[in-house]
Amino acid sequence: MKKIKTQVYLKWVIALIFLVVNFNLYSYICLNGGGRGYVDGGDSIANNTIEAYIIDGAGFYLAAKADIETLLNLIELKDSQGLGYKGLNVVEDNAVAKLKNAIAMYEKLIKEAESTPYNEDVQAKLKAIDYEIFMLSNGLNKVVFDAVSGFLKDGDITGCFKKIQADMKNILGMLQTINGETTLNRLPDLSIIWRLNETCCETSLFGSYVARVFNALPTNR
Repeated sequence: MKKIKTQVYLKWVIALIFLVVNFNLYSYICLNGGGRGYVDGGDSIANNTIEAYIIDGAGFYLAAKADIETLLNLIELKDSQGLGYKGLNVVEDNAVAKLKNAIAMYEKLIKEAESTPYNEDVQAKLKAIDYEIFMLSNGLNKVVFDAVSGFLKDGDITGCFKKIQADMKNILGMLQTINGETTLNRLPDLSIIWRLNETCCETSLFGSYVARVFNALPTNR
């Protein structure tokens, strides 16, 4: 019996380590490197308060997005596997809670960014990029990347943070609308399901493209 308990405990420890590792890995694909653009980060991201908020916000957002993907999967398979509204509501509640945490973290991020001067060296590097060539060479979605470059070519890093937070609030509103219907044991119109999926994809692409740009900036050695 003691051996079984030990094995169960070890499995939980391994699972926890896996979640922590993946939490940090995921954060590298949503706005990462943006902390370099402020004076407290110099030209690196080490010990950078703004970058820490970026990482935590990305972790919460991507965890919420994973729940949204589960929600979409359940709806997609409802005709072949049936649909339990109770389970659907649990997934929705989890996504809402994580998204609210992400929005709150971005509130801290934006407040910190607005009170911190930009790093002029990074500003110059952002303005020197040929964004058209960058987009073509990396095969990026033009509509989304145009939105990214619209901020970064002017050095408006904080604007990127505000854009992502606004998108998250939009996604939260859609989730709450869907939840209002499923708690009554009915699905909303398909149009909001499509919009939820598309908005999540566009938001993720926006964050990923910003991270790409900062990753491509040369660092001072």
